[in-house]
Parts: sequence; structure tokens; C-alpha cells
Amino acid sequence: MVRYAGVVETKKIDRLLTSAELDREKRHALNVFRDRMDRTIMKANQEVLSGKLPDIDLDTITRLAVRIAELRASYLSKALAVAETPGVPSVEALEDLQRHRVAFEELREAFEALERVIERGYTKAV
Repeated sequence: MVRYAGVVETKKIDRLLTSAELDREKRHALNVFRDRMDRTIMKANQEVLSGKLPDIDLDTITRLAVRIAELRASYLSKALAVAETPGVPSVEALEDLQRHRVAFEELREAFEALERVIERGYTKAV
């Protein structure tokens, strides 16, 4: 009988392992490889990001969070204005709404990326 187990990463099964692959030595070798890979990724990110990003402090995080809140408010304000207009919104109104949404979403994504960088220890948070 063949048994299968999933290696789960990023909420999906990347590949299945057979029972033969699950033996202790192979699992150990795989774990050693993953540890080395993780250290390599950590070192690469630390080296690259330390040269590109300043130390991240609470003021930096606060400024970014406030800017995102401002963009969210602007986007929602535009959406409510479009909703109040009778009939089909104009192309210009929808393009303006889209521009505000994209700005908000992009900065929010950047904030989430910054959180990951800090959580993983890729950059110094002071």
C-alpha cells in the first residue's frame, strides 16, 4: 500500500510525498536542505534590504499607516460620490475611482510586505 502526505506551503499542496519518501533519513535530509535554504534566503534578504531600506521605527510605520488611512478614506469618499450620482457613472468618474483604489491597494500591499520583512528579521526594526 502506498501512503501519501502533502507538503503544505502557502496554503496549497505543492507536491505529494510517497511513503518511501517519508522515511527518517530522507525527511532529515529534506529538513537540512530546507534549513540551509531558509538561511540563504534570510542572508540574501538581509544583505539586499539593509542597503535599500533605512532602519524601520515606529514613526516610519505610523506615517505609512496614516497615509494608507488617508488613501482609504479618499477611495471610499470617491465611491460614495459615484454611488450618489444617478444613472450610469461616467468613464471619467470610474477611472478616478479606480485610480484612488489602486493607490490605496498598492500602499496597503507595501505595508503588508514591510510587515513580513520585519517579522522575518530581514531588516532592523528599532
